[in-house]
Amino acid sequence: MNQLLPKVSSEQCTTPTPVSLDCNQSNQVLFDMGDIDPFKESVELQACNDATVAQLSVEREDAMDTVSSASYRAIPTSLSLERQSGTDYGDEDIEDIDMDYDHELPKETQVHLPAMEIVIRNLGILQERQKAQANAHLKPAQERGINSTDTQDIEYSLGPPIDTQLYNSSLNNLDKSIKNIPVNRLGPREQEEADEPVRKGMKYMFDNNFLKAKSLFQKRCYSDPLYALGLGAMTFIKAMMTYNEDDIQLAMDTLTLAYNIAAVQIDNAAVKKPYKSTWSSYLSTMVSSNQTGLPSCPPVVTMKTDDTSYSNDGPKFLPNGVLRANVVKAESCLLMGMLQLTQESVVGYVKCGLNLRRAYGCYTVVWQEHKRMGQAYTKYMDRNTVSAIQFGIGTVHLLLSSLPPKILKIFSTLGFKSDKQLGFALLKLCLEGKGIRAPLASLVLLTYFSILSSFVPQIYTKELMGPAVECLTNAQKSHPSSCFFLFYAARISRIARNLPLSTQSFTFAVDSSRGEWAHEAMSHMGSYEIGFNFALQLDWVSAEVYFEKLRKEKYYWSPAFCQYFIGACRGMLGKRAESILAFAEVPQKVNEQQRKSYIDVYVQQKVEFFQKSGYQDMDFCLPGLELLLVWNAFDQMQKNALEVCLLIVQSTLELIYERERAEYKIRLRELVPSANPPDYYDQRAILLLIKASVLNALKRYSDSIAHLNWIMDHKHQLKSETWIIPFTYWESGVTSWGMKNYERSRKVWEKALSCTKYAFEYRMAVRLSLALSKCDEIGVTVSKSKKHKGISTNGRKRMPIVPC
Repeated sequence: MNQLLPKVSSEQCTTPTPVSLDCNQSNQVLFDMGDIDPFKESVELQACNDATVAQLSVEREDAMDTVSSASYRAIPTSLSLERQSGTDYGDEDIEDIDMDYDHELPKETQVHLPAMEIVIRNLGILQERQKAQANAHLKPAQERGINSTDTQDIEYSLGPPIDTQLYNSSLNNLDKSIKNIPVNRLGPREQEEADEPVRKGMKYMFDNNFLKAKSLFQKRCYSDPLYALGLGAMTFIKAMMTYNEDDIQLAMDTLTLAYNIAAVQIDNAAVKKPYKSTWSSYLSTMVSSNQTGLPSCPPVVTMKTDDTSYSNDGPKFLPNGVLRANVVKAESCLLMGMLQLTQESVVGYVKCGLNLRRAYGCYTVVWQEHKRMGQAYTKYMDRNTVSAIQFGIGTVHLLLSSLPPKILKIFSTLGFKSDKQLGFALLKLCLEGKGIRAPLASLVLLTYFSILSSFVPQIYTKELMGPAVECLTNAQKSHPSSCFFLFYAARISRIARNLPLSTQSFTFAVDSSRGEWAHEAMSHMGSYEIGFNFALQLDWVSAEVYFEKLRKEKYYWSPAFCQYFIGACRGMLGKRAESILAFAEVPQKVNEQQRKSYIDVYVQQKVEFFQKSGYQDMDFCLPGLELLLVWNAFDQMQKNALEVCLLIVQSTLELIYERERAEYKIRLRELVPSANPPDYYDQRAILLLIKASVLNALKRYSDSIAHLNWIMDHKHQLKSETWIIPFTYWESGVTSWGMKNYERSRKVWEKALSCTKYAFEYRMAVRLSLALSKCDEIGVTVSKSKKHKGISTNGRKRMPIVPC
């Protein structure tokens, strides 16, 4: 078995040499949907002869820095796997970075991402600036200018790293008491002009100048709800990146501040409600059959305020300031609900449902006014408020369309059904308006594309790859250096099976935030994703290095998972003793965590399973490949790596067979032996499930049928690993889907929904919900077979006597 494992290459321990990259060629193809070669294991940007050369080299501080700052050329791309194609590609043969995409995908036009060229070029400039700054002992900013001829220059923060504790403390000391909130009497055009600082702050935030954005938002965060919401958006994004309890609480407090300021501003306006009451409006929404997914529009009503008398020359509307405050209230509730949804608990789901209902109620008020205004809405409402309605209602629809039915029951009081296409349309309108919330809309869409394509790549990758690349391209035109959009560029590259480009993009995302408020969170996310990329390439040595770094830095999300991943990497390399030592620390780290996630429950159960046999059965487990199975990640691997996975799994299955044969020989020689009969059903089932998933990723669907049937035939012998059965149902559905038997796929996926109380129930429920939604879209239903009835008396008291 050890011969089948990737060999540790000595190149991985050497300092990478600088790579010369030139990106002045404006039409360089970075995402090529055309000529795809699954055996290209490394990709490079071809240097032009007449351009400046950008050097990508980072000083080596320790072993971790050496790997994390590895240049694009030095990145190990197929983990010491031998080329199976027998073809060696030279530098001159690779002119662009190709998406290693599925051959069955329709040929697309070549997609250009000029923003990536700018980032590559400017990261080289950044290296030169940092060296010059070190030599000149903090030169003034005016002396660090770099001339650019045909591409725009990106401003990177070169100052000393900020004190994040000081930053967080300044937010923790926010005065939560609301007082002296002035009434907003500005008209639409005046409001748009007054909100320019907020627009500028959002641009700073998505250009990685977080401290500048914070300073702008804090100037009026106690008097203007939109400024407080901008501050809340910053804390919300960081909380979603770290999942740290302190960051989540800080985001909730900041968003609550924005909500309260908006509520007080509405109350101070002393505007009579246009309808009988908010409750009656809500009831009318519940009772009426609204199939559009949008709030129902009431009849036109004339309204008055306490200090204004209107003539009878037409209907009057709520003041723009009140409408603006309502969308801030709604958006605050929406973001708080999304944070509560990530807690993956019943209490969190209930709170999320309450916040979404409150948000939808506020959006309803503004939407109804917007519809009453008709085509002349720009006279009464500022453009940023209009885009806020589009952003909010669109986000609610996309969010609800991706949730499993069990959770949707909690949100059933919203009074409408989610409409994915409506969500897309509204968010696209928000993007086209180029308002304050346009970059947030891009972030929501990219998150949605990423989740669907990574949770269910077998179904959604072909459909969503084009829209995802288009959305990313448009977003990077406005914010080419944004660490958030670079991060999603890496995620999209991974989904397209271009792991080298994905790793490079994650590195760019981390480097572009260096020295700024989000650097620590982005560094942790980048290290996690890069380590996972190396695992997808079966480069367990490099993957271990990255997760070792996360363990030392106490990664917020799950230190126990990082520790388990380290043990899994060592196990895949055949380092049994080191693997056992790493696994032994997992239970302690799980107990140290305040809140256990589903992944913490899984790793704790796995270690307890290993401990039952005293780690004697470790040779029958492939913990690294098992993690890739759980994450449904085999569809993101290259073909040659998948072939190696099959060899590793088969070798491990043969070890189980040899052990069983040896133990059965004892029972042939001894009468009533003391040793128990062999019981390796759990280990064999997991290995066969891995093999079936790999075969499905290779499009060899018929070959996986026998392995899946064996698992289902022996499901009653599976004692410890309760998650195997629902995952087997999932892979059975994938197999049927690949064989065009869509009705069978839906049937087994619905069976998987009936499985409960296993480690990955929530994650699998989301995956199944997305797959069944696709079945609904294409009209796949399961025909109910009639139950066979036996002999009936047809309502008589006695059976008729049948003559012999």
